[in-house]
Amino acid sequence: MKKQLMMTGSIFVATVFLGLGSLSVLAAGTLKAPETEVTIEGKKPAHFNHQTHLKMGMTCGTCHHDAEHKPLTAEAIAVLPDAKGLACVSCHNSTFAKQELQKQKDVFHARCKECHKSGYEGKTGPSSCVDCHIQKVKKAVEGC
Repeated sequence: MKKQLMMTGSIFVATVFLGLGSLSVLAAGTLKAPETEVTIEGKKPAHFNHQTHLKMGMTCGTCHHDAEHKPLTAEAIAVLPDAKGLACVSCHNSTFAKQELQKQKDVFHARCKECHKSGYEGKTGPSSCVDCHIQKVKKAVEGC
């Protein structure tokens, strides 16, 4: 994880790079999701665009929730002592009660893929593997 701190006028800005990309939190409690597509690292990296989801009217709490599965608000996220708590693996790990939701892949497939299939306010999203996962370019074998 990479943390970057800077002062912008009288507003303190913290940018934190997580498995889902960067998140900017202003001291005034304003959350700014990443402007560009982020890559979710793993065995089969996937891409995610916060802006696409925000334009559909989704809020942070559509995906990010607390231990009781209650949606987190932008204000609640802004006051977190450490943005690591937003990463799925902060709870969904080998100690998580439901074994089928202990791995990052399983969490994303349960949350994202199912939402893409069932839809959000009447809109469905892409749900095949190649729609999210980044295709690796195979190197040509010399002499072929």
